[in-house]
Amino acid sequence: METPVAFVDGHSGSRLEILVNFGVLTGREATQAELDRLAHVLDAHPEHLTIVAERRQEYAQGTETVVNLVAVNVEAEPEDVPRLLALCEDWAADCAADRHLETLDL
Repeated sequence: METPVAFVDGHSGSRLEILVNFGVLTGREATQAELDRLAHVLDAHPEHLTIVAERRQEYAQGTETVVNLVAVNVEAEPEDVPRLLALCEDWAADCAADRHLETLDL
């Protein structure tokens, strides 16, 4: 079973939040140009779309993890969810195909 790259984190009224685990495919943070491309792909009006790129560093029991997430907050109807998830996943896959960084083995 393959882990999804994009998933719904919340849906309240007409607002939908999608998280994209960008780093799992690319090994890096999303660039500004890639975020702009995502906004264009989602084809939403600026007042209805918010995109946040986040780098998290998590530490637990002798491990360190860097997580690069992209959060998309958009107005959407429930029937739009599968299409928006697919668009986000395709965008992340395209970004990975353009430029991918290998993880470091220490």
